[in-house]
Amino acid sequence: MDAVTEAIATYAVGLTYADIPPDALHGMKARLVDSVGCALGALDAEPVAIARKLAGATQGSPPAQVWFSGERTSVEMAAFANALMVRYLDFNDTYLVREGGHPSDTIAPTLAVADALGLSGRDALVAMVAAFETAASLSEVERLSPANLDHSLHVAVGAAVGASRAMGLDHQRTGHAIAMTVTSNPSLKIARDGQLSMWKAGSAANAGKNGVFCARLASLGMTGPDGAYLAPSGLAGVIPEPTAIPAYESFHTHRSSLKMFPAQYNAQAPIWAALELRRQLAELAPGAMTESIVVTTYGRAVGSAADPAKWQVHDRETADHSIPYLVAVALTDGEVTPAQFTPERIADPTVQALLARVEVREDPQMSAAFPGAQAARIVALVDGESYTAYVPNSRGNAQNPLSDDEIEGKFRSLAHSVLADDRVDGVLARLWAFDEEPTVSAWAKSLDV
Repeated sequence: MDAVTEAIATYAVGLTYADIPPDALHGMKARLVDSVGCALGALDAEPVAIARKLAGATQGSPPAQVWFSGERTSVEMAAFANALMVRYLDFNDTYLVREGGHPSDTIAPTLAVADALGLSGRDALVAMVAAFETAASLSEVERLSPANLDHSLHVAVGAAVGASRAMGLDHQRTGHAIAMTVTSNPSLKIARDGQLSMWKAGSAANAGKNGVFCARLASLGMTGPDGAYLAPSGLAGVIPEPTAIPAYESFHTHRSSLKMFPAQYNAQAPIWAALELRRQLAELAPGAMTESIVVTTYGRAVGSAADPAKWQVHDRETADHSIPYLVAVALTDGEVTPAQFTPERIADPTVQALLARVEVREDPQMSAAFPGAQAARIVALVDGESYTAYVPNSRGNAQNPLSDDEIEGKFRSLAHSVLADDRVDGVLARLWAFDEEPTVSAWAKSLDV
């Protein structure tokens, strides 16, 4: 195996529960809470219904469970359906360094394997940390987007690592799982560019499913190529520079950024600024005319959430990646929740007229401060008067993190329409104490609604 695969496999096999410091363990549990909450919020989404239908028609031996609805299916289909629920609202974590990504996308695929095998919560947490750390570490040493490849490859490799660790694979077989995953799972960035589709969320879920599949193949003796990362005909021949060896020098589970709004990470600061601006405008007389809205923010936000397609918003998938829409609906409604992404709300003439008046520009100083700070400024001209709102760093950024109470509040807001309050309390208590769970399969069954 090449040096990159060697380093990842060595980390995956060698990590123990005792190696994980308290802040990293707590960070992993916090992201588990956040991910299950995001999945609850997406339970009734159309893509999730599609995944559940396919999962219900698929058998597995041993089986794994689809969260909340309880279908017993193959490990791969449980990985896909559960990961799709976590990702669909675009509400789970983000880790942005050299490459973007959502390392918590590895949680559901890893847990699908742990469920099927009846692992304890403690053993599953070690596998989840191995998966999460791999996805985050690869974001630091690899650039995929210049080659129009999507960062979901990091999810695939992370899921392969989590599954391999959950199954107790040795170093060699873990290396083969990684090699097969890298060879066959680079996916195209078009999944999250321009006018978006349901596959924006499906791409990462599919990557996680495929990482699990490769690990299961490796467990039975399937081998992968030696130079998947560094050979000229491997990934190194596709991306601008070869993948560096991930260092695994520190833990990332408490360093990814969490979201307060179900929208792309790069749109979080403009939403906060829009809500602050709305408070300023609340005292104006009814019927005040907003003539123009100028949003300035960092360059990556402009490039990913304010390209021309983001003024043509007709579906949820594009809406949650559109700064113009998100600013317009925040100013109109005073909140950005899943309710702001219904077809009726997106089509509302008032919101559509306002988003047409939004202009988005890059601020070089904000670009220089990113990713340590997510800043945004909005200047609105209303009845000839100028109003300004400025956010120096979005709440939820790793340098301005959410508290446990805020994470729980987010969970409760997503769960309230699905679970009674007393049951929400119980689910949260078990998630925070996940290392005390006797089996992941019993925990997954307890989620049935």
